Amino acid sequence: MQYDDSSVLDELMSRYKTLVSFIVSRSVGNSADVEEAVQDTFYKVWRNRSTIKTEQRSLKGYICMVAKSCAEDKRRSVSRFIDAEDISAEENDIGIDIDYTDETAKRENMRIIAECIRAMTSPEREIFIERYYFRLPVKEIAERHDMRVKKVENILARRKKKLGKELLSKGIILEK
Repeated sequence: MQYDDSSVLDELMSRYKTLVSFIVSRSVGNSADVEEAVQDTFYKVWRNRSTIKTEQRSLKGYICMVAKSCAEDKRRSVSRFIDAEDISAEENDIGIDIDYTDETAKRENMRIIAECIRAMTSPEREIFIERYYFRLPVKEIAERHDMRVKKVENILARRKKKLGKELLSKGIILEK
């Protein structure tokens, strides 16, 4: 790697891609986002190849550390730019007929929904996003947050109800 031999990058990817994918998929649910975080991991490893100190940590350990970091970065960026249509899909109905047909109303509604979701406190925001954006099963979310399934269900029900009220108070544009 220190001699800029790009065939080494191919070797690293073939050797560690499965491990990196596993690490990333534990934090990132969407397969396209997982693939992007995996690519980011190997890009960062290659970019920092001259500063990697294998005396302090094995190369495998370093790659795992970078993978965790990239996964967390991807999870944060996805939660920042969450798609409001995914949150308000019919299966996740919050009891409000939100207008997504008019383009101006759609943009404004998505802005309001994203603002309301960003205002949620942690871990409720993460639970909400994991359920309605990443579409993770409630049981898996409960395991990730070391909670009982019933508690996660209660958090989701309360947040949906509160989100509906917040959206109406902030002027969400309803279907006609």
